[in-house]
Amino acid sequence: MPSAVRPILLLTFVNAMGGMLLIPVLPFVVRDLGYSDVVYSLLIAAYPAAQFFAAPILGGYADYRGRRPVLLISQFGTLLSWVLFGAAYFIDGAGLALAVIAASRIVDGLTGGNQSVAAAYLADVVEGDQRTRVFSLQGAIAGMALLVGPSLGSYSGASSIGFLGTAIVAAAISALTMALLFTIPESLTDENRAASFDTNPFHQLNLVGKARTLTGAPVLLRLFSIGFLVNVMLSLFSTVAVLWYVDGLGLSASSTGLMFLATGGFLIFNEMVTLRFFERTLGDVGTLVFGLCISPIALALLSLPRSVPVFLAVSFLLNVGFALILPTLQSVLTRSADEREEGLAQGINTSVTAIASTIAPIAAGSLYALGEGPASFLTGAAVAAVGALLGLSSMSMLRAAIGETAPSHEHTHRQFGPIHALAHKLSLGRGHFGMRLHGDSLEHHCVRVDGGEPD
Repeated sequence: MPSAVRPILLLTFVNAMGGMLLIPVLPFVVRDLGYSDVVYSLLIAAYPAAQFFAAPILGGYADYRGRRPVLLISQFGTLLSWVLFGAAYFIDGAGLALAVIAASRIVDGLTGGNQSVAAAYLADVVEGDQRTRVFSLQGAIAGMALLVGPSLGSYSGASSIGFLGTAIVAAAISALTMALLFTIPESLTDENRAASFDTNPFHQLNLVGKARTLTGAPVLLRLFSIGFLVNVMLSLFSTVAVLWYVDGLGLSASSTGLMFLATGGFLIFNEMVTLRFFERTLGDVGTLVFGLCISPIALALLSLPRSVPVFLAVSFLLNVGFALILPTLQSVLTRSADEREEGLAQGINTSVTAIASTIAPIAAGSLYALGEGPASFLTGAAVAAVGALLGLSSMSMLRAAIGETAPSHEHTHRQFGPIHALAHKLSLGRGHFGMRLHGDSLEHHCVRVDGGEPD
């Protein structure tokens, strides 16, 4: 692993932990101020709504000026947002305090370029065939943050100074991240820099027009569409989950931290073990599509159980889906984008997912406020099913774009074992290059599935 990857992975951890601090705190801050869960969902949506406007501009600028300056700008915005969030503690009047909290979410969103630019940074320094492993490690690190962040948020929010304690902890984490970013080198080489930067904001926000100008636009448009559906599904779940822990499962506000602890443990295991098993057997595209296919099943099942053990078991299945989808989708996207357009492609992707993350919390919060918690999970399942169908219909296109061959249906259980047998039952395509042992020798061969002879 290149040494330049380590600071970005550490950046992922401290940023994810900072974001996780807010999850067990914000719903109860809103309720304490006397507002409904719909207002909570609007605050959740404020961040991605602001990010929608800023992400393509920051991504294009990162291709022109470099990754490091944009990472510094975005992290400064995160630090400022936590200062604003803490300032709301000292304001008398629920309306004004809520307005300041909303402003903190908007400021963080406007400078929210960390996710897309960090992905572009990793794509600069990691070879294409290693990106899934690095992105899975990123996911596992986010899982570690999920273990620490909500518990720390619950603890700090339960202190005598309330959510001000959470703001202080998060601001300290953001300041640490700022210091870390000053130590990383620039990853964008001179030959891969964009020749110019379009400063017209209307051009920058024309996502469809900009996406169509990208090299390999048909494939990238398909990936952006899948990403949109995945993030609708993910946002629907994450918005409702923390409320459902309390109202549907009867947990106390402090006990929700234990649920996040379990979820973080699931994510670490699935990113480090489950994902690698499927990626080795199905490849990036096959793993992505398999994750898309199991997610609607898990979301539909979440609407049924009312006991904590059953809910955790089904959550594990959903967690498997997320663990298979997110790193492989990011890997396929980076491998499909031109190196000179990496930041722009990531910026468009972030804006597309920001749209999803804006719509979904509002819809989920509105359904939940009407007493339809299970309906939120079923809505997510319907969206996930559309994503699965799109993924299945795109397999050949995506494999061709990244030069990945499909496991062959002519492989036998005897020759290649049960893992390969599973792989070619779950995948589509025309051929697969493989290795077969003959005594002490290793033979390289190609098996065809269209009735022809091996090459």
